[in-house]
Amino acid sequence: MLGALARGVKDGAIGLSIKSFVNDRFAEFGEVTSCSVDTKASKVTLEAQLRGERERVSAVIERYEIERDGEETHIVLRDFSSSRAWLTVALNRWLKDKRFKLPAAASKLL
Repeated sequence: MLGALARGVKDGAIGLSIKSFVNDRFAEFGEVTSCSVDTKASKVTLEAQLRGERERVSAVIERYEIERDGEETHIVLRDFSSSRAWLTVALNRWLKDKRFKLPAAASKLL
């Protein structure tokens, strides 16, 4: 019970970090309005208001992996789905199996 509560707090903090990170770097595309993380299932769900879209879109990293290499921590994005077919294709084509270095602050949460 206490473990699940701690994981929930940790997942919430990671979600806020991801939301801030994505909004800082990809503001020209729109705004992430919510982000939830399930570290147990290795899954991230985002909701965003993209420029040119009337309705919010959702995107899910269906599976990710964390890799540690000495002092560095990387995330590898494995599978995506979304509420738009074109977005699912784009995410899987350009981001699937890509490895990204995580900032030190995010690494400490994992």
